[in-house]
Amino acid sequence: MAYTRKTKDEYILLSNYGYGWDEELTEETYKEAKEQLKTYRENCPHAQYKIKKKRVPITQ
Repeated sequence: MAYTRKTKDEYILLSNYGYGWDEELTEETYKEAKEQLKTYRENCPHAQYKIKKKRVPITQ
């Protein structure tokens, strides 16, 4: 019997403009999240950004 995952990974882009960390967007893959991170850093370089991995249940 094959194993089936009960969760999937989501990558959340967090930003801090001086007022605390806020969620900007959620991507399915780390590669997509890094591309968005690059875009955010180009458009607003004075802010801080980070990517956080979160596991969410798969709904069927």
